[in-house]
Amino acid sequence: MSERANEETGDQAREETTVLLVEDNDGDARLIEEMIQMKGNLLDDSNSMPNVSLVHEDCLADGLDLLESRDVDIILLDLMLPDSSGEATLDSVLDQTREVPIVLLTGLNDREFGVEAVQRGAQDYLVKGEIDGELLVRTMRYAMERKKNERELARRNEQLAILNQILEHDIRNDMNVVRGTAELLRERVGDDHVEFVDRMLENSQHVVELTETVSTLLETITGEQDPDLEPVDAGRMLEAELRKARTSHDCATFVVDGGIPEVTVRANSMLSSVFSNLLNNAVQHNDTDDPHVEVGVEVGDGAATIRIADDGPGIPSERREAVFGRGEQGIDSEGTGIGLYLVDTLVSQYGGSVRVEDNDPRGAVFVVELVAL
Repeated sequence: MSERANEETGDQAREETTVLLVEDNDGDARLIEEMIQMKGNLLDDSNSMPNVSLVHEDCLADGLDLLESRDVDIILLDLMLPDSSGEATLDSVLDQTREVPIVLLTGLNDREFGVEAVQRGAQDYLVKGEIDGELLVRTMRYAMERKKNERELARRNEQLAILNQILEHDIRNDMNVVRGTAELLRERVGDDHVEFVDRMLENSQHVVELTETVSTLLETITGEQDPDLEPVDAGRMLEAELRKARTSHDCATFVVDGGIPEVTVRANSMLSSVFSNLLNNAVQHNDTDDPHVEVGVEVGDGAATIRIADDGPGIPSERREAVFGRGEQGIDSEGTGIGLYLVDTLVSQYGGSVRVEDNDPRGAVFVVELVAL
């Protein structure tokens, strides 16, 4: 065979879409095959007919055997088969593979299970008697595209998990060693050089804090499902983060307006990251020598409002949405802005909101509103 013929054969092999149809009714199987042949061009964006190979099995056992011996691109699965029925049919295929998209072929009375099946792992379902060729093939195409996107998302989440591990162990551990060494060095250098060691300590501490923030963010955005929310004592958590902030920032003054009331909100343990990032942000991006941060909490109408005000340079109104965006950073800020992105992400997951207002006479106020229980 010529080299060109080999290339053409390879192209055809790559473009072939293999469909496994598991259906015990020969009439329904023939109808589905005819629909695919007539509307197969809808399986991709080109105008040419792709090379579609349909393999028909009339029982679940034979379908599972074929999945072991041959690669397929999509499965059309009848729920009611001679050797299996209902959810057991879907579960058996899912146990065999979760890499291949599944479109269920259900009866008129199986709509409710069809919706449940999508939640369990199927890509979609079609009701027999209501299928036409265009609907069938478009459903197949979208199912394959969604599964492809799922695989890509899973791959990226795995990469993010590896990055998170590097942040948590390698970078953070090394920076802690740098900090420890700098603290020992500070005791041995002369007064003329202390400021350089202090700068090392300050920057290494910032790196450690940044790795903690990024690690929390990665855990949040790579979750396979929405986070579990529960009643959280926001007042006690805020008080704990205030104690940490006072210890970490000796130069700053933290005051509480009117005390912190007991208030339970809908959140999770990561709410502490919201408070710690806003408190640290109020100091680290302050242009005064002795930053002043005021914290206030109000409860009412099913909401808890936490206000964290600083006396820094403030944030112009045109920048107040952007500072919460990915990779955005405030005016003249040396930070990455990742902390505020984390705050916005977490608060949104809690069903709350966060915004920036002007402080009087100077500075910014970050206002967090959470659902009070």
